[in-house]
Amino acid sequence: MSATYNWTYKAGTMFPLRYDGGPANDYIAESADDVRPSNAIYIALFGNDTTGNGSRQYPLRTIAAAFAAYPGFRNMFIVASGVYREAVNGGMLLVGDGDVVIDGTGLNPYFFTSTGNFCVSYNIRFRGFVFFNTVDYTSSHTNSIFEGVSPGSPGYGNANLLQKSIVLNTTVFFDGGDSGNNIQFNQIINNTFSGSNVVFQNNVYNQQLGVNTCIFYQCNIYFASIPNFIDYCLFYQCNFRFDTSIVNPFPATFYPNVPPGFTQYANIAALQAACNSAYGSSLVFTNCQMTDPLFNNPAIGDYSLAFASPAKNMSYQGTYAGAESIAYPVKVSATETGGSFDFSSIVNLSVTNNSVTLTDPTQNGSIKTKLIVNSSGRQIEKLPIYAYNADRNGQYIDSIADLSATYMNAGDTLDTPVPYLVENGALSYNGNSYQPGERLTTVTGITTFSSVNGGTLREITEAPQRHTIMARFSDGGAIVNAGSALIDGYWYYISAGSVSYNGIVYNTGSSFKAVNTTPFSGTGTVIIALGTEAFQHYEPGIQPTSNNEGDSRLGTIIRGNGDPAYVRGGYNIQEFPINSRFIQLYYIINVNNLKP
Repeated sequence: MSATYNWTYKAGTMFPLRYDGGPANDYIAESADDVRPSNAIYIALFGNDTTGNGSRQYPLRTIAAAFAAYPGFRNMFIVASGVYREAVNGGMLLVGDGDVVIDGTGLNPYFFTSTGNFCVSYNIRFRGFVFFNTVDYTSSHTNSIFEGVSPGSPGYGNANLLQKSIVLNTTVFFDGGDSGNNIQFNQIINNTFSGSNVVFQNNVYNQQLGVNTCIFYQCNIYFASIPNFIDYCLFYQCNFRFDTSIVNPFPATFYPNVPPGFTQYANIAALQAACNSAYGSSLVFTNCQMTDPLFNNPAIGDYSLAFASPAKNMSYQGTYAGAESIAYPVKVSATETGGSFDFSSIVNLSVTNNSVTLTDPTQNGSIKTKLIVNSSGRQIEKLPIYAYNADRNGQYIDSIADLSATYMNAGDTLDTPVPYLVENGALSYNGNSYQPGERLTTVTGITTFSSVNGGTLREITEAPQRHTIMARFSDGGAIVNAGSALIDGYWYYISAGSVSYNGIVYNTGSSFKAVNTTPFSGTGTVIIALGTEAFQHYEPGIQPTSNNEGDSRLGTIIRGNGDPAYVRGGYNIQEFPINSRFIQLYYIINVNNLKP
Protein backbone atom coordinates (compact mmCIF):
# COMPACT_ATOMS: atom_id res chain seq x y z
CA MET A 1 0.00 0.00 0.00
CA SER A 2 1.13 3.54 -0.58
CA ALA A 3 2.09 5.85 2.23
CA THR A 4 -0.78 8.27 1.79
CA TYR A 5 -3.44 5.64 2.38
CA ASN A 6 -1.69 3.58 5.03
CA TRP A 7 -4.48 4.00 7.56
CA THR A 8 -4.74 1.70 10.56
CA TYR A 9 -8.48 1.26 10.13
CA LYS A 10 -9.26 0.23 6.58
CA ALA A 11 -11.72 -1.89 4.64
CA GLY A 12 -12.42 -5.11 6.51
CA THR A 13 -11.17 -3.78 9.87
CA MET A 14 -13.48 -4.51 12.78
CA PHE A 15 -14.62 -1.44 14.69
CA PRO A 16 -12.36 -1.13 17.77
CA LEU A 17 -15.35 -0.12 19.92
CA ARG A 18 -18.07 -1.30 22.22
CA TYR A 19 -21.58 0.04 22.23
CA ASP A 20 -25.08 -1.35 22.85
CA GLY A 21 -23.54 -2.89 25.96
CA GLY A 22 -21.49 -5.39 23.96
CA PRO A 23 -18.88 -5.80 21.23
CA ALA A 24 -19.41 -4.01 17.96
CA ASN A 25 -20.04 -6.56 15.24
CA ASP A 26 -19.53 -4.20 12.33
CA TYR A 27 -16.62 -4.06 9.93
CA ILE A 28 -15.52 -1.14 7.79
CA ALA A 29 -17.12 -1.81 4.43
CA GLU A 30 -14.98 -2.71 1.43
CA SER A 31 -14.15 0.19 -0.88
CA ALA A 32 -11.44 1.47 -3.19
CA ASP A 33 -9.06 4.06 -1.69
CA ASP A 34 -10.79 6.88 -3.54
CA VAL A 35 -14.32 5.76 -2.60
CA ARG A 36 -15.88 6.40 0.81
CA PRO A 37 -16.90 3.16 2.58
CA SER A 38 -20.65 2.91 3.08
CA ASN A 39 -20.28 3.03 6.88
CA ALA A 40 -17.17 5.16 7.48
CA ILE A 41 -15.88 8.68 6.85
CA TYR A 42 -12.17 9.54 6.88
CA ILE A 43 -10.95 12.87 8.26
CA ALA A 44 -7.41 14.27 8.15
CA LEU A 45 -5.66 17.61 8.34
CA PHE A 46 -4.47 17.12 4.77
CA GLY A 47 -8.09 16.67 3.65
CA ASN A 48 -10.48 19.18 2.10
CA ASP A 49 -14.07 19.89 3.17
CA THR A 50 -14.97 21.07 -0.35
CA THR A 51 -13.30 18.57 -2.65
CA GLY A 52 -12.95 15.64 -0.25
CA ASN A 53 -15.40 12.76 -0.35
CA GLY A 54 -14.58 11.09 2.97
CA SER A 55 -12.49 8.33 1.41
CA ARG A 56 -8.99 7.31 2.48
CA GLN A 57 -7.54 9.07 -0.55
CA TYR A 58 -9.72 12.17 -0.32
CA PRO A 59 -10.60 12.68 3.35
CA LEU A 60 -12.51 15.63 4.73
CA ARG A 61 -10.66 18.29 6.71
CA THR A 62 -12.87 18.73 9.79
CA ILE A 63 -15.02 16.55 12.01
CA ALA A 64 -17.80 19.14 11.86
CA ALA A 65 -18.01 18.99 8.08
CA ALA A 66 -17.98 15.19 8.14
CA PHE A 67 -20.78 15.06 10.69
CA ALA A 68 -22.86 17.59 8.77
CA ALA A 69 -22.46 15.65 5.53
CA TYR A 70 -22.94 12.17 6.98
CA PRO A 71 -25.05 12.31 10.16
CA GLY A 72 -26.03 9.09 11.84
CA PHE A 73 -24.55 7.20 14.74
CA ARG A 74 -23.96 4.05 12.70
CA ASN A 75 -21.27 5.82 10.66
CA MET A 76 -17.67 5.51 11.81
CA PHE A 77 -15.71 8.79 11.81
CA ILE A 78 -12.03 7.87 11.47
CA VAL A 79 -9.70 10.75 12.34
CA ALA A 80 -6.00 10.88 11.38
CA SER A 81 -3.25 12.19 13.69
CA GLY A 82 -3.14 15.87 14.55
CA VAL A 83 -4.84 18.58 16.59
CA TYR A 84 -8.41 19.47 15.62
CA ARG A 85 -9.63 22.75 17.10
CA GLU A 86 -13.39 22.37 16.79
CA ALA A 87 -16.56 21.43 18.65
CA VAL A 88 -19.30 19.11 17.39
CA ASN A 89 -22.68 18.45 18.98
CA GLY A 90 -24.29 15.13 18.14
CA GLY A 91 -24.00 11.40 18.60
CA MET A 92 -21.30 9.64 16.59
CA LEU A 93 -18.74 6.82 16.60
CA LEU A 94 -15.36 8.57 16.66
CA VAL A 95 -12.04 6.72 16.25
CA GLY A 96 -8.54 8.17 16.47
CA ASP A 97 -6.29 6.64 13.82
CA GLY A 98 -2.99 7.60 15.46
CA ASP A 99 -2.28 10.44 17.90
CA VAL A 100 -5.44 12.59 17.82
CA VAL A 101 -6.27 15.65 19.95
CA ILE A 102 -9.62 17.47 19.77
CA ASP A 103 -9.16 20.84 21.45
CA GLY A 104 -12.25 22.87 22.30
CA THR A 105 -10.50 25.56 24.31
CA GLY A 106 -12.38 28.83 23.80
CA LEU A 107 -14.96 27.19 21.54
CA ASN A 108 -18.46 25.83 22.10
CA PRO A 109 -18.02 23.97 25.39
CA TYR A 110 -19.94 20.86 24.34
CA PHE A 111 -18.93 17.73 22.46
CA PHE A 112 -21.04 14.62 22.01
CA THR A 113 -24.30 16.26 23.08
CA SER A 114 -27.15 13.95 22.12
CA THR A 115 -30.54 12.79 23.35
CA GLY A 116 -31.08 9.77 21.16
CA ASN A 117 -27.84 8.55 19.58
CA PHE A 118 -24.65 6.78 20.52
CA CYS A 119 -21.73 8.86 21.77
CA VAL A 120 -18.61 6.73 21.32
CA SER A 121 -14.89 7.51 21.30
CA TYR A 122 -11.80 5.38 20.88
CA ASN A 123 -8.20 6.62 21.17
CA ILE A 124 -9.06 10.36 21.28
CA ARG A 125 -7.64 13.05 23.56
CA PHE A 126 -10.32 15.63 24.36
CA ARG A 127 -9.18 18.96 25.78
CA GLY A 128 -11.07 22.03 27.02
CA PHE A 129 -14.68 20.82 26.74
CA VAL A 130 -17.64 20.38 29.05
CA PHE A 131 -18.67 16.83 28.22
CA PHE A 132 -22.40 16.22 28.31
CA ASN A 133 -22.95 12.83 26.78
CA THR A 134 -26.18 11.21 25.71
CA VAL A 135 -29.10 11.72 28.08
CA ASP A 136 -31.13 8.67 27.17
CA TYR A 137 -28.98 6.34 25.10
CA THR A 138 -25.69 4.49 25.12
CA SER A 139 -22.24 6.06 25.34
CA SER A 140 -18.89 4.32 25.36
CA HIS A 141 -15.33 5.59 25.69
CA THR A 142 -12.20 3.44 25.37
CA ASN A 143 -8.50 4.36 25.33
CA SER A 144 -9.40 8.07 25.43
CA ILE A 145 -8.12 10.97 27.52
CA PHE A 146 -10.33 13.73 28.94
CA GLU A 147 -8.35 16.77 30.06
CA GLY A 148 -9.20 20.15 31.56
CA VAL A 149 -12.98 20.11 31.41
CA SER A 150 -14.50 23.30 32.79
CA PRO A 151 -14.78 23.08 36.60
CA GLY A 152 -18.09 22.17 38.13
CA SER A 153 -19.76 20.71 35.07
CA PRO A 154 -20.72 17.06 34.55
CA GLY A 155 -18.30 15.05 32.51
CA TYR A 156 -20.87 12.51 31.39
CA GLY A 157 -24.62 12.20 31.52
CA ASN A 158 -24.92 8.41 31.44
CA ALA A 159 -21.69 6.68 30.47
CA ASN A 160 -22.58 3.10 29.69
CA LEU A 161 -18.93 2.13 29.38
CA LEU A 162 -15.72 3.93 30.31
CA GLN A 163 -12.63 1.77 30.06
CA LYS A 164 -8.85 2.12 29.75
CA SER A 165 -9.21 5.92 29.73
CA ILE A 166 -7.55 8.76 31.64
CA VAL A 167 -9.53 11.59 33.23
CA LEU A 168 -7.42 14.66 34.17
CA ASN A 169 -8.59 17.76 36.08
CA THR A 170 -12.18 17.04 35.10
CA THR A 171 -15.55 16.67 36.84
CA VAL A 172 -17.35 13.43 35.94
CA PHE A 173 -20.80 12.20 36.97
CA PHE A 174 -21.76 8.53 36.91
CA ASP A 175 -25.45 7.61 37.09
CA GLY A 176 -26.89 4.18 37.75
CA GLY A 177 -29.97 4.89 35.67
CA ASP A 178 -32.07 7.68 34.22
CA SER A 179 -35.78 8.44 34.28
CA GLY A 180 -36.21 6.58 31.00
CA ASN A 181 -34.63 3.50 32.58
CA ASN A 182 -32.41 3.06 29.52
CA ILE A 183 -29.00 2.70 31.12
CA GLN A 184 -28.94 -0.83 32.48
CA PHE A 185 -25.28 -1.49 33.25
CA ASN A 186 -22.63 1.13 33.83
CA GLN A 187 -19.14 -0.28 33.55
CA ILE A 188 -16.19 1.79 34.78
CA ILE A 189 -13.18 -0.41 34.16
CA ASN A 190 -9.41 0.12 34.14
CA ASN A 191 -9.44 3.92 34.23
CA THR A 192 -7.14 6.45 35.86
CA PHE A 193 -8.67 9.54 37.47
CA SER A 194 -6.15 12.24 38.43
CA GLY A 195 -6.88 15.64 40.01
CA SER A 196 -10.57 15.17 39.19
CA ASN A 197 -13.96 15.40 40.86
CA VAL A 198 -15.84 12.11 40.62
CA VAL A 199 -19.53 11.95 41.53
CA PHE A 200 -21.67 8.81 41.89
CA GLN A 201 -25.32 9.72 41.97
CA ASN A 202 -28.95 8.73 41.32
CA ASN A 203 -28.54 4.98 41.52
CA VAL A 204 -32.26 4.74 42.33
CA TYR A 205 -33.62 2.50 39.57
CA ASN A 206 -31.92 -0.68 40.80
CA GLN A 207 -29.55 -0.59 37.86
CA GLN A 208 -26.00 -1.89 38.01
CA LEU A 209 -23.18 0.61 38.53
CA GLY A 210 -19.79 -1.06 38.87
CA VAL A 211 -16.26 0.26 39.32
CA ASN A 212 -13.44 -2.18 38.68
CA THR A 213 -9.62 -1.91 38.63
CA CYS A 214 -9.49 1.91 38.58
CA ILE A 215 -6.98 4.32 40.11
CA PHE A 216 -8.15 7.49 41.85
CA TYR A 217 -5.20 9.84 42.35
CA GLN A 218 -5.66 13.12 44.27
CA CYS A 219 -9.40 13.25 43.58
CA ASN A 220 -12.49 14.57 45.39
CA ILE A 221 -15.04 11.73 45.34
CA TYR A 222 -18.71 12.32 46.17
CA PHE A 223 -20.98 9.34 46.90
CA ALA A 224 -24.52 10.66 46.51
CA SER A 225 -25.34 6.97 46.13
CA ILE A 226 -23.26 3.83 46.42
CA PRO A 227 -22.22 1.82 43.35
CA ASN A 228 -23.15 -1.84 43.36
CA PHE A 229 -19.50 -2.74 43.66
CA ILE A 230 -16.06 -1.14 43.77
CA ASP A 231 -13.49 -3.88 43.22
CA TYR A 232 -9.71 -3.89 42.96
CA CYS A 233 -9.40 -0.09 42.97
CA LEU A 234 -6.58 2.04 44.34
CA PHE A 235 -7.09 5.41 46.09
CA TYR A 236 -4.30 7.88 46.86
CA GLN A 237 -4.64 11.28 48.59
CA CYS A 238 -8.37 11.39 47.87
CA ASN A 239 -11.12 13.24 49.75
CA PHE A 240 -14.54 11.60 50.20
CA ARG A 241 -18.09 12.65 51.02
CA PHE A 242 -21.12 10.42 51.64
CA ASP A 243 -24.29 12.49 51.26
CA THR A 244 -27.45 12.07 49.19
CA SER A 245 -28.01 15.84 49.01
CA ILE A 246 -25.77 16.33 45.99
CA VAL A 247 -25.62 19.83 44.58
CA ASN A 248 -25.51 20.08 40.82
CA PRO A 249 -23.34 21.54 39.42
CA PHE A 250 -20.62 20.15 41.61
CA PRO A 251 -18.51 22.78 43.45
CA ALA A 252 -15.73 24.08 41.21
CA THR A 253 -13.00 22.91 43.56
CA PHE A 254 -10.20 20.59 42.54
CA TYR A 255 -7.44 18.92 44.54
CA PRO A 256 -5.50 20.11 46.55
CA ASN A 257 -8.51 22.28 47.47
CA VAL A 258 -11.10 20.41 49.51
CA PRO A 259 -14.82 21.16 49.07
CA PRO A 260 -16.95 21.50 52.23
CA GLY A 261 -17.95 18.24 53.90
CA PHE A 262 -15.12 16.11 52.46
CA THR A 263 -12.82 13.90 54.54
CA GLN A 264 -9.54 12.11 53.79
CA TYR A 265 -9.40 8.67 55.37
CA ALA A 266 -6.27 6.89 56.55
CA ASN A 267 -7.08 3.46 55.13
CA ILE A 268 -9.72 1.38 53.34
CA ALA A 269 -11.17 0.12 56.63
CA ALA A 270 -11.90 3.69 57.78
CA LEU A 271 -13.38 4.51 54.37
CA GLN A 272 -15.63 1.45 54.51
CA ALA A 273 -16.73 2.34 58.06
CA ALA A 274 -17.72 5.84 56.92
CA CYS A 275 -19.68 4.34 54.03
CA ASN A 276 -21.48 1.93 56.35
CA SER A 277 -22.32 4.74 58.75
CA ALA A 278 -23.80 6.89 56.00
CA TYR A 279 -25.68 4.25 54.04
CA GLY A 280 -25.76 1.13 56.19
CA SER A 281 -24.11 -0.49 53.22
CA SER A 282 -22.58 -3.93 53.05
CA LEU A 283 -18.98 -4.28 51.94
CA VAL A 284 -18.38 -2.05 48.92
CA PHE A 285 -14.63 -1.43 48.67
CA THR A 286 -13.63 -5.03 47.92
CA ASN A 287 -9.94 -5.83 47.38
CA CYS A 288 -9.14 -2.09 47.29
CA GLN A 289 -6.00 -0.34 48.51
CA MET A 290 -5.13 3.14 49.72
CA THR A 291 -1.54 3.76 48.64
CA ASP A 292 0.63 5.51 46.04
CA PRO A 293 0.16 3.86 42.60
CA LEU A 294 3.72 4.84 41.60
CA PHE A 295 3.10 6.41 38.22
CA ASN A 296 6.23 6.63 36.09
CA ASN A 297 6.16 10.38 35.47
CA PRO A 298 2.77 12.13 35.77
CA ALA A 299 4.45 15.56 35.49
CA ILE A 300 4.73 15.00 31.74
CA GLY A 301 1.55 12.99 31.30
CA ASP A 302 3.03 9.53 31.83
CA TYR A 303 0.47 7.67 33.94
CA SER A 304 1.87 4.25 33.18
CA LEU A 305 2.73 2.15 36.24
CA ALA A 306 6.25 1.34 37.36
CA PHE A 307 6.99 -2.35 37.83
CA ALA A 308 7.05 -1.74 41.60
CA SER A 309 3.51 -0.33 41.53
CA PRO A 310 1.13 -1.90 44.09
CA ALA A 311 -1.54 -1.75 41.36
CA LYS A 312 0.51 -4.13 39.25
CA ASN A 313 -1.45 -7.30 40.05
CA MET A 314 -4.81 -5.85 41.07
CA SER A 315 -6.72 -6.71 37.92
CA TYR A 316 -7.71 -10.25 37.07
CA GLN A 317 -5.42 -10.12 34.05
CA GLY A 318 -2.54 -9.55 36.43
CA THR A 319 -1.07 -6.95 34.11
CA TYR A 320 -2.57 -3.58 34.88
CA ALA A 321 -4.93 -1.52 36.97
CA GLY A 322 -5.97 1.88 35.77
CA ALA A 323 -5.79 3.24 32.26
CA GLU A 324 -2.19 2.42 31.43
CA SER A 325 -0.58 -0.99 31.28
CA ILE A 326 2.58 -1.53 33.28
CA ALA A 327 5.39 0.06 31.32
CA TYR A 328 9.08 0.61 31.53
CA PRO A 329 9.51 4.31 32.42
CA VAL A 330 10.98 6.42 29.62
CA LYS A 331 12.08 9.60 31.37
CA VAL A 332 13.76 12.73 30.09
CA SER A 333 16.36 13.99 32.57
CA ALA A 334 19.08 16.62 32.50
CA THR A 335 21.52 13.93 33.67
CA GLU A 336 22.14 10.68 31.83
CA THR A 337 22.03 8.60 35.03
CA GLY A 338 18.67 10.09 35.99
CA GLY A 339 16.91 9.38 32.72
CA SER A 340 16.29 6.83 29.99
CA PHE A 341 18.42 8.27 27.19
CA ASP A 342 21.90 7.50 25.92
CA PHE A 343 23.62 10.88 25.83
CA SER A 344 26.35 9.58 23.50
CA SER A 345 23.65 9.34 20.80
CA ILE A 346 22.53 12.99 21.02
CA VAL A 347 22.62 14.95 17.75
CA ASN A 348 21.74 18.67 17.87
CA LEU A 349 19.48 18.41 20.92
CA SER A 350 19.44 20.09 24.32
CA VAL A 351 18.09 17.87 27.07
CA THR A 352 16.65 19.17 30.35
CA ASN A 353 14.21 17.64 32.81
CA ASN A 354 11.07 16.61 30.89
CA SER A 355 12.10 18.51 27.75
CA VAL A 356 14.05 17.93 24.53
CA THR A 357 14.61 20.84 22.12
CA LEU A 358 16.67 21.52 19.02
CA THR A 359 19.98 23.24 19.75
CA ASP A 360 20.23 24.64 16.21
CA PRO A 361 16.65 25.11 14.99
CA THR A 362 17.78 24.92 11.36
CA GLN A 363 19.21 21.38 11.68
CA ASN A 364 17.64 17.99 12.40
CA GLY A 365 18.09 16.40 15.80
CA SER A 366 17.96 12.87 17.19
CA ILE A 367 18.50 10.79 20.31
CA LYS A 368 18.30 7.11 21.34
CA THR A 369 17.21 5.51 24.57
CA LYS A 370 19.27 3.18 26.65
CA LEU A 371 18.32 -0.49 26.54
CA ILE A 372 14.70 -1.04 27.64
CA VAL A 373 14.18 -4.44 29.25
CA ASN A 374 10.88 -6.28 28.87
CA SER A 375 12.15 -9.38 30.63
CA SER A 376 8.82 -11.20 30.91
CA GLY A 377 8.02 -10.60 27.24
CA ARG A 378 4.77 -8.72 27.75
CA GLN A 379 3.03 -7.63 24.57
CA ILE A 380 3.90 -3.99 23.85
CA GLU A 381 0.85 -1.73 23.82
CA LYS A 382 2.31 1.59 22.63
CA LEU A 383 5.47 3.68 22.41
CA PRO A 384 5.68 7.06 24.18
CA ILE A 385 6.23 10.30 22.26
CA TYR A 386 5.70 12.91 24.97
CA ALA A 387 8.41 15.58 25.20
CA TYR A 388 8.66 15.36 21.41
CA ASN A 389 5.23 16.62 20.46
CA ALA A 390 5.51 20.02 18.81
CA ASP A 391 2.21 21.86 18.53
CA ARG A 392 2.79 24.28 15.67
CA ASN A 393 -0.27 25.89 14.14
CA GLY A 394 -2.42 23.20 15.71
CA GLN A 395 -0.47 20.26 14.36
CA TYR A 396 2.10 17.79 15.64
CA ILE A 397 5.53 16.83 14.43
CA ASP A 398 5.36 15.13 11.02
CA SER A 399 1.90 16.51 10.35
CA ILE A 400 2.86 17.49 6.80
CA ALA A 401 3.88 15.07 4.08
CA ASP A 402 7.55 14.25 3.57
CA LEU A 403 8.29 14.75 -0.13
CA SER A 404 11.02 13.52 -2.42
CA ALA A 405 13.58 16.15 -3.47
CA THR A 406 13.17 15.03 -7.09
CA TYR A 407 10.56 16.76 -9.26
CA MET A 408 8.91 14.69 -11.97
CA ASN A 409 8.12 16.55 -15.19
CA ALA A 410 5.74 15.73 -18.02
CA GLY A 411 7.01 12.68 -19.89
CA ASP A 412 9.18 11.38 -17.03
CA THR A 413 8.69 7.74 -16.06
CA LEU A 414 6.73 7.35 -12.84
CA ASP A 415 6.90 4.44 -10.40
CA THR A 416 3.71 2.44 -9.73
CA PRO A 417 1.77 2.27 -7.50
CA VAL A 418 3.16 5.36 -5.77
CA PRO A 419 1.49 8.45 -4.25
CA TYR A 420 2.47 11.85 -5.72
CA LEU A 421 1.68 15.46 -4.87
CA VAL A 422 0.82 17.88 -7.70
CA GLU A 423 2.82 21.14 -7.60
CA ASN A 424 3.51 24.27 -9.67
CA GLY A 425 0.55 23.85 -12.01
CA ALA A 426 -2.19 21.57 -13.32
CA LEU A 427 -1.58 18.27 -15.10
CA SER A 428 -3.40 15.31 -16.62
CA TYR A 429 -2.89 11.67 -15.63
CA ASN A 430 -4.89 8.56 -16.55
CA GLY A 431 -7.60 10.69 -18.15
CA ASN A 432 -8.08 12.87 -15.05
CA SER A 433 -7.10 16.50 -14.41
CA TYR A 434 -5.33 17.48 -11.18
CA GLN A 435 -4.74 20.91 -9.65
CA PRO A 436 -1.81 22.04 -7.45
CA GLY A 437 -2.05 20.54 -3.96
CA GLU A 438 -4.06 17.51 -5.05
CA ARG A 439 -2.76 13.97 -4.71
CA LEU A 440 -2.81 11.04 -7.09
CA THR A 441 -1.65 7.44 -6.96
CA THR A 442 -0.16 5.93 -10.10
CA VAL A 443 -1.57 2.70 -11.50
CA THR A 444 0.18 -0.19 -13.21
CA GLY A 445 0.72 0.37 -16.92
CA ILE A 446 0.41 4.18 -16.88
CA THR A 447 3.82 5.63 -16.09
CA THR A 448 3.69 9.15 -17.62
CA PHE A 449 1.59 12.29 -17.31
CA SER A 450 1.07 15.38 -19.43
CA SER A 451 1.26 18.97 -18.29
CA VAL A 452 -1.81 21.20 -18.52
CA ASN A 453 -0.26 24.29 -17.00
CA GLY A 454 3.31 23.48 -15.99
CA GLY A 455 2.36 20.91 -13.38
CA THR A 456 5.02 18.75 -11.73
CA LEU A 457 4.91 15.82 -9.32
CA ARG A 458 6.85 14.92 -6.20
CA GLU A 459 6.59 11.52 -4.56
CA ILE A 460 5.08 11.42 -1.07
CA THR A 461 7.67 9.42 0.85
CA GLU A 462 5.87 9.43 4.21
CA ALA A 463 2.19 9.68 4.94
CA PRO A 464 0.98 13.08 6.09
CA GLN A 465 -0.30 13.27 9.66
CA ARG A 466 2.05 10.49 10.72
CA HIS A 467 4.81 11.15 13.17
CA THR A 468 6.79 7.99 13.86
CA ILE A 469 9.19 6.65 16.44
CA MET A 470 12.02 4.42 15.31
CA ALA A 471 12.61 1.29 17.37
CA ARG A 472 14.43 -2.00 17.25
CA PHE A 473 13.71 -5.22 19.10
CA SER A 474 15.47 -8.42 20.11
CA ASP A 475 14.98 -11.45 22.34
CA GLY A 476 18.69 -11.57 23.09
CA GLY A 477 21.65 -13.44 21.71
CA ALA A 478 24.58 -15.56 22.78
CA ILE A 479 26.13 -15.72 26.24
CA VAL A 480 29.38 -13.76 26.51
CA ASN A 481 32.11 -15.00 28.83
CA ALA A 482 34.22 -12.83 31.11
CA GLY A 483 37.51 -11.99 29.42
CA SER A 484 36.06 -12.14 25.91
CA ALA A 485 36.37 -9.06 23.72
CA LEU A 486 33.16 -7.04 23.50
CA ILE A 487 31.78 -5.39 20.37
CA ASP A 488 31.80 -1.61 20.46
CA GLY A 489 28.23 -0.24 20.37
CA TYR A 490 26.49 -3.49 21.37
CA TRP A 491 24.17 -3.60 24.39
CA TYR A 492 24.73 -6.33 27.00
CA TYR A 493 22.32 -7.63 29.64
CA ILE A 494 23.26 -9.24 32.98
CA SER A 495 20.82 -12.11 33.48
CA ALA A 496 22.43 -13.42 36.68
CA GLY A 497 25.09 -12.37 39.17
CA SER A 498 27.20 -9.24 38.72
CA VAL A 499 30.03 -8.05 36.52
CA SER A 500 32.35 -5.07 36.29
CA TYR A 501 32.84 -3.11 33.09
CA ASN A 502 34.64 0.16 32.51
CA GLY A 503 34.97 0.69 36.26
CA ILE A 504 31.23 0.21 36.99
CA VAL A 505 29.57 -2.80 38.66
CA TYR A 506 26.38 -4.09 37.01
CA ASN A 507 24.02 -6.46 38.82
CA THR A 508 21.28 -8.85 37.70
CA GLY A 509 18.66 -7.12 35.54
CA SER A 510 20.88 -4.20 34.51
CA SER A 511 22.57 -3.51 31.18
CA PHE A 512 25.40 -1.55 29.61
CA LYS A 513 26.57 -0.45 26.19
CA ALA A 514 30.09 -1.39 25.17
CA VAL A 515 32.14 1.73 24.39
CA ASN A 516 35.21 -0.28 23.37
CA THR A 517 36.29 -3.91 23.02
CA THR A 518 37.66 -4.20 26.57
CA PRO A 519 36.27 -7.36 28.29
CA PHE A 520 34.22 -7.28 31.47
CA SER A 521 35.19 -9.15 34.63
CA GLY A 522 33.18 -11.07 37.22
CA THR A 523 31.15 -14.26 37.50
CA GLY A 524 27.79 -12.98 36.26
CA THR A 525 25.96 -14.32 33.23
CA VAL A 526 25.95 -11.80 30.35
CA ILE A 527 24.14 -12.03 27.02
CA ILE A 528 24.08 -9.83 23.94
CA ALA A 529 20.82 -7.87 24.13
CA LEU A 530 21.05 -5.70 20.99
CA GLY A 531 23.63 -5.82 18.25
CA THR A 532 23.08 -5.12 14.58
CA GLU A 533 19.27 -5.19 14.57
CA ALA A 534 17.83 -2.51 12.30
CA PHE A 535 15.55 0.30 13.45
CA GLN A 536 12.04 0.45 11.98
CA HIS A 537 9.34 3.14 12.06
CA TYR A 538 6.40 2.76 14.46
CA GLU A 539 3.39 4.93 15.17
CA PRO A 540 2.69 6.37 18.62
CA GLY A 541 -0.81 6.27 20.04
CA ILE A 542 -1.58 2.80 18.70
CA GLN A 543 -0.11 -0.63 19.31
CA PRO A 544 3.21 -1.22 17.47
CA THR A 545 2.89 -4.06 15.00
CA SER A 546 5.22 -5.47 12.37
CA ASN A 547 5.50 -7.33 9.08
CA ASN A 548 7.75 -10.34 9.63
CA GLU A 549 9.80 -12.70 7.48
CA GLY A 550 7.93 -15.86 6.57
CA ASP A 551 4.65 -14.22 7.53
CA SER A 552 5.23 -15.60 11.03
CA ARG A 553 5.08 -14.04 14.46
CA LEU A 554 8.50 -15.56 15.15
CA GLY A 555 9.99 -14.26 11.92
CA THR A 556 12.53 -11.44 11.85
CA ILE A 557 10.86 -8.01 11.73
CA ILE A 558 10.91 -6.53 8.23
CA ARG A 559 9.12 -3.23 8.88
CA GLY A 560 7.04 -1.51 11.54
CA ASN A 561 3.57 0.01 11.23
CA GLY A 562 4.96 3.53 10.77
CA ASP A 563 6.78 2.58 7.58
CA PRO A 564 5.23 3.86 4.32
CA ALA A 565 5.62 0.37 2.86
CA TYR A 566 3.93 -1.35 5.80
CA VAL A 567 1.22 -3.81 4.75
CA ARG A 568 -1.94 -3.81 6.84
CA GLY A 569 -3.36 -7.23 7.40
CA GLY A 570 -4.70 -9.27 10.28
CA TYR A 571 -3.36 -11.47 13.02
CA ASN A 572 -1.42 -14.40 11.56
CA ILE A 573 -1.64 -12.86 8.09
CA GLN A 574 0.87 -10.07 7.59
CA GLU A 575 0.65 -8.02 10.77
CA PHE A 576 1.90 -9.11 14.20
CA PRO A 577 2.06 -7.70 17.74
CA ILE A 578 5.48 -7.35 19.38
CA ASN A 579 6.58 -8.80 22.72
CA SER A 580 10.38 -8.78 22.46
CA ARG A 581 12.53 -8.82 25.61
CA PHE A 582 14.83 -5.96 24.59
CA ILE A 583 13.89 -2.62 23.07
CA GLN A 584 15.65 0.56 21.99
CA LEU A 585 13.79 3.67 20.80
CA TYR A 586 15.21 6.24 18.39
CA TYR A 587 13.60 9.70 18.24
CA ILE A 588 14.22 12.04 15.30
CA ILE A 589 13.04 15.64 14.96
CA ASN A 590 12.94 16.73 11.31
CA VAL A 591 13.16 20.49 10.88
CA ASN A 592 11.09 20.43 7.68
CA ASN A 593 8.18 19.00 9.62
CA LEU A 594 8.25 21.86 12.13
CA LYS A 595 7.73 24.58 9.55
CA PRO A 596 4.30 26.26 9.51
